[in-house]
Amino acid sequence: MDHTLRTSIGRAINSVWVIANEYKNYILLVVGLLAAAYFLGISFQSVKSLVVVSVLFVIGAFSTFYKRYFRAPPAFELMTFTTVVVTINYGFLAGLIYGALVQLSSEVLSGAIDAQIIIFVPARALLAAWVWFGMHVLGISSLFWLGMLAIVAYNLMVQPISFFVGDVQLKAKTIYYTIAYSLFNFFIFSVLSRYVAAIMGIPA
Repeated sequence: MDHTLRTSIGRAINSVWVIANEYKNYILLVVGLLAAAYFLGISFQSVKSLVVVSVLFVIGAFSTFYKRYFRAPPAFELMTFTTVVVTINYGFLAGLIYGALVQLSSEVLSGAIDAQIIIFVPARALLAAWVWFGMHVLGISSLFWLGMLAIVAYNLMVQPISFFVGDVQLKAKTIYYTIAYSLFNFFIFSVLSRYVAAIMGIPA
């Protein structure tokens, strides 16, 4: 291999690396969408299903993008809402995988990966189990009330660790996060449930 060819290959590899690094967030999003479509068992011929899940994934993953610009707890997010919708429509396993993927993508897109990701990702995924429990054990069919169950469940899974282990400052942040998360998601489910339920053909 002569010097010119090696130089050309080196430049090509470097160019690909620069582009990949610059657009890594968007590449991650595409990979996440493809993974979600695959694991959820959605055929690419089923345009409606793919579009619905893709839109929900984008909305959920980018809903905490504001953390790139200022530090704030991820209380204002649409991952809970979209995870509940996916679980209702596509089942427990779909919701479990979707919840984990959308939370992980959100953490990367917002540039806020830290040690708490080991709590947030499993907790978001396990919302599917709570929604399934609400539907099949408690007999809840309403998107709004399943959303209320998901809000309570997420707080129970995430907040006690920070509240009982952390110092006074962390306890205060935990209380703020719990209140802000609960109120924001109550508002989201109150406003959006009827419209999304009508589109998806499920009880509001």
